[in-house]
Amino acid sequence: MTWLAVLVLACSAVVVGALGEEFSAVRFVSGVALLVVVTRLRVPAPFEAVFSVAVTVAFWCDVGRWYHRVPELDSVVHFLLTGAGSVVAFFALLRGAGPELRQAAANTPRWTLTLLVGMAGTSAATLWELYEWVAEQVSPETMRVGYGDTVADLAVGVTGSLLAGALFAGASRPGAPIGSDA
Repeated sequence: MTWLAVLVLACSAVVVGALGEEFSAVRFVSGVALLVVVTRLRVPAPFEAVFSVAVTVAFWCDVGRWYHRVPELDSVVHFLLTGAGSVVAFFALLRGAGPELRQAAANTPRWTLTLLVGMAGTSAATLWELYEWVAEQVSPETMRVGYGDTVADLAVGVTGSLLAGALFAGASRPGAPIGSDA
């Protein structure tokens, strides 16, 4: 699923670039780079698939201005993107930390694993909101940003992260290695 999303984003970058929308093309290319990195993290397939689809939809909603036509779509995308992204971010942290932390994560209570994944997603959601702010500064009127939008996005993102953390923790077997290369 991720490689299909990479292909869609890459083709989208080429098309919008050919139409003279260089900033939009750069956005799609950043999505390609993000998803290529995600393929190296060994994220459980359901979370990686939802994340890949949510990234693709998020970038098209942004570039295609779908959020302006269907405002509720913003909350849905933030919920799914941050939820699945919380597991992706957690795996990125585990991958960088080494086997000791992966084993420690495997032995933590499920509620702790839920909170760790939720915190990883909350951090990622905060970075995304900063991206939205920067994108609005670079290209005004391209994003719906403001205090109310940011707080709403963070609220649904935190909710999605905690739910994804609970799903991930519930699916994890106690003591089984998490994010190992084996």
